[in-house]
Amino acid sequence: MGTNYYAIKKKPSLYNREIHIGKSSAGWLFLFRDNNEFHTYSQFKKWLENNVDTGEYVLFNEYDEEVTKEYLLNLIDKKQKDKHCLDNPDNFENAKNIDGYRFTDR
Repeated sequence: MGTNYYAIKKKPSLYNREIHIGKSSAGWLFLFRDNNEFHTYSQFKKWLENNVDTGEYVLFNEYDEEVTKEYLLNLIDKKQKDKHCLDNPDNFENAKNIDGYRFTDR
């Protein structure tokens, strides 16, 4: 079981759309959703600066709980250093390895 994370526009608009950031699952590295907004971890962090830090988007998990940028980055960084996640031989079987981070377009 895991938890999905999303970015949602804060200001109502006809063009509001959520962005699926990715999923955190026990024993796995964080799985990013490759999308039009970012394709690497460094692009994701820059996207957060330009969209979350400015207040345009807020971050939520699938349980409708708002999470902070710091919480999400800490979670991702912690999983990148976790021995159990790193030792999972299936990390990149169905995901792209982009600088050691998992990305999928599905």
